[in-house]
Amino acid sequence: MYVFLTYGLFLYIGAVALYRVFFHPLRQYPGPLLAAMTYGYTAYFNVVKVGGLVYQLDKLHKIYGPVVRIGPNTASPSWIMFECHSNYRLAAYHDIYTYGSTLVKDREFYHGMVPYAAESSVGFVDPVLAKNRRGSMAPMFSRRAVVAIENLVQQKVDKLLTLLRENYNSPESSVDMGAAYRSLTMDVIMDYCFAGSVNTLDAPNFAHPFNQSVADSFRIFWDVQHFFSLIPLFIVNNLPRYMDLKHVFESRVDNILRDTSILESVDHETIFRHLLESDSDSSSREALIQEAFVLMAAEPEIHKRLFEELCEAWPNPDEPMSYVALEKLPYLNAFVKETLRFSVGIIHPLPRVVGPATPAIGDLKLPVGTAVGMSSIFLHMNPEVFPDPHVFNPDRWLAEDTSKMSLDLAPFCKGPRICPGLNLAYCELYLTLGNIFRKLDLKIQPTEDMIDEYRIEHTMNYFVVHWRKGYQAYVDKIHK
Repeated sequence: MYVFLTYGLFLYIGAVALYRVFFHPLRQYPGPLLAAMTYGYTAYFNVVKVGGLVYQLDKLHKIYGPVVRIGPNTASPSWIMFECHSNYRLAAYHDIYTYGSTLVKDREFYHGMVPYAAESSVGFVDPVLAKNRRGSMAPMFSRRAVVAIENLVQQKVDKLLTLLRENYNSPESSVDMGAAYRSLTMDVIMDYCFAGSVNTLDAPNFAHPFNQSVADSFRIFWDVQHFFSLIPLFIVNNLPRYMDLKHVFESRVDNILRDTSILESVDHETIFRHLLESDSDSSSREALIQEAFVLMAAEPEIHKRLFEELCEAWPNPDEPMSYVALEKLPYLNAFVKETLRFSVGIIHPLPRVVGPATPAIGDLKLPVGTAVGMSSIFLHMNPEVFPDPHVFNPDRWLAEDTSKMSLDLAPFCKGPRICPGLNLAYCELYLTLGNIFRKLDLKIQPTEDMIDEYRIEHTMNYFVVHWRKGYQAYVDKIHK
C-alpha cells in the first residue's frame, strides 16, 4: 500500500509540474524552469541566500528580458516595462502600486508575513477593510499630527546627542551607531503609540534586549514567511524573541485597557488613545540614518556643505530648529532625498494580484490571478531617470526640474497601501540628521573598504535592508 501511495505522490507532483510548465497561463513567459515548476525556487533564494531573490532578479532580467516568470504563478517586470506618459517612459511600478490600482495584496505573502495576524493593518488583503483600518489611524499619521508631536521627537534626539557627547567621545569609547539610531526610533514609536517608552536609549552601548528582539524577529522573517502554514502556532509562540516582543506589546495594551488614565500622563497625543476614542481598531529608518552618515563620511565636501548651510540657517544651536524649517534647507533636503534613493527601505517586491479589471501593466497584459511585484530598487537605480545611479550625488536634486525623479522615488512604496508612518519617518529623519550635523562632528572608525560595504548589493534582505556590517563612531568635536 505504501508503495502505491509513494507512486501516487510522485505522479501527482509530476502532473502538477507538467501543468505549470506546459499548460499554465504564464507558460509563455520566460524564466528558469525550476521557478515555473515550484515555489521552492524563490524559497531557496530568500531562505538559504537570505533574501537574495532581489539580487537574483537583476540577473534574470538581463538573461530573459523585461518580464520574468519567477514562480508558478508569479511574474516580475523590470523598470523597462513602461507606458508612454507625456513623453516620459513611466515604469510598470506605478501601474502596480499607485492610486486607482485594481491589484490587491497577495494573500499568501502577507498572511505569511504576519502569521496569525491576518486582521492587522498590514495583513488585510481586502482593500475595503484595509481602507477602513487605515482611515482610523490616518489622522494620527498626518503631517499636521506629526508636526504637533515634533517636541516628542526632539526630546529623544536631544537625549541621544547628550548621551553621545558624555559617553562616546573618544576612539576607545566608540559605539555602534546603528544600535543608537535603532534605540532612538524605538523610543519615539513606543512613546507615540503607548504613552510610555521602553527607554532603549538608556541601555549601555544602546544594547537593549528589546532592540535585539526586533532585529532577531526580522532575521527569521523568510523562514516564517515561506513555511508559516507548516509551523504550528505553539512553536511560533515559543520562539524566544517572538515571545519577548509579543509580551511587551500585549502588556502595554493590557495596562492601557485596564487604566486609560495612563494616556493622560503625557503632554502629546498617542495613537492608542485615538483608536480608543474612535472605537477602531523600524528597522528601515535605522538603516537609512546609518547609511546617511557612512555616505557623508565618504564625501568630505558633502559634509562641509551640509554644515555650512546649517550654520547659516541655524546660528545658535542652543535654540531648537523646527522640522518644518529644516526641510526647507535646499542642500539638506537634497541630501535626504538622495539618501532615501540609495537606501531603498523595503527592498523586497511587495506582491499584488492581477484582477479582472486590471489594465495593462506597462506594455504587458497578465492573466487574472497572477502575482506581480517590483522592487523599488529598480526605480531608484534606473539610469534613464537617475544618471550614474550608483553614484551618491545630492546635487541631482538641486536641478530646476526634478519631477521625474520625484515620481520614481518610492522609499515608502506608493498608492493606497503606502507606509502610513512616512510623515513621522521624515520628521525623525530631518531632526536627527539636522541636529547631529549641526552640533556634532562624528568620526567613524574606518574599516577596509568601508564605503564599498555600504553599497546596496552588499546588504542582506530581511524584507527591509539590513547592512552586513554596522560601524563604530565617536564624537570628535562639539560645534557651537
